[in-house]
Amino acid sequence: ERASATTMRILLLLCLLTLCISAAAFQPTPRIIYSNKAPLFSKSSKHVLFLSNDQEVNETGGGSIAGASLLFAGTAVGAGMIALPAETLTAGFVPSISGLSVCWLFTYVTSMLTLEASWLACTQNDEEESGENTGGGFLSLSKMALGVPGEVITASLFWFLLTAIVVAYTAEGGQLIAQVAKEVTDTTTISPTVGSLLFASCFASFAIAGTSRVDIINRFFVLGLVATFIGIVMQISTSISVSNLSHADWSAVYPAGISIGILSFGAQNVVPTILQYLNYDPEKTQKAILLGSLIPLFLYTIWEAVFLGIIDASSADSNSMEAISVLGKTGGTTVTDLVELFSICAIGSSMAGASVSLVD
Repeated sequence: ERASATTMRILLLLCLLTLCISAAAFQPTPRIIYSNKAPLFSKSSKHVLFLSNDQEVNETGGGSIAGASLLFAGTAVGAGMIALPAETLTAGFVPSISGLSVCWLFTYVTSMLTLEASWLACTQNDEEESGENTGGGFLSLSKMALGVPGEVITASLFWFLLTAIVVAYTAEGGQLIAQVAKEVTDTTTISPTVGSLLFASCFASFAIAGTSRVDIINRFFVLGLVATFIGIVMQISTSISVSNLSHADWSAVYPAGISIGILSFGAQNVVPTILQYLNYDPEKTQKAILLGSLIPLFLYTIWEAVFLGIIDASSADSNSMEAISVLGKTGGTTVTDLVELFSICAIGSSMAGASVSLVD
């Protein structure tokens, strides 16, 4: 059994190294490609999608790297972050951060491969002079590689995946809206069903309006997420015990820690959207993905240090541990309110990315 386990680890390491080499080898050379259909940020009938190194950016420009990074980061940081401490408590701080680093590398590499495939789909689509630019989305990739049957299967799978994500966030968002309305007014009562309808309608309107509108609302949620996160850390930092962080059980990292880690970094579905948002510039998209994936890694590292630093892993029950209750006992009602606001911002930012991906 030990020999087979060692063999599996070697195979997994080889696969990871292969993915890393493939991602590192992707260095797209920008070139001039024209499209007869004006993309999102152009009002002209003929638009330069890719520019050679000695060309200037067209007058209409595109989205910002900062906005695209926040869209990627906001999609990744969601409900999975709330569940991280419970799933990684047994492993301890250092093993958990090591596992999360592996999950970050996996996310970055697969995002780079998705970017390469999306970029190639855009170029092939233009070379065929079809007259339409699909933006290199997953349906275009599937049709290019697998034909119409592959496109249909991919559409069905993505519809199922993104619909499940949107439904989950809508249900939780409706609960939060109903709870906030009751706490703020003391008299107004909104049912979770009505709250979910308001939540879904709001994000649907932004997603249909375009990625630029989603970027605006996503920045609001990400900034709120960061602000509440800083507030939580400042309130609880004095309760962190270094001895609690010294606990380590490497055998507990997999599968629970790795599974929730990959889920917490998942944002590959917005890569084609970001490429389109950045005016189909692959180099800018690379930078946005790198920065956008590092933001969750930084937040998760601090989040794990806060939680695992105030909890004694030897006496705590990870199965019954909840973020709000644990932080509420340590920091009081102020921290509880901050965690609730943090949850709203995390769900909102993830919903922004999922909704725009579903529309795209």
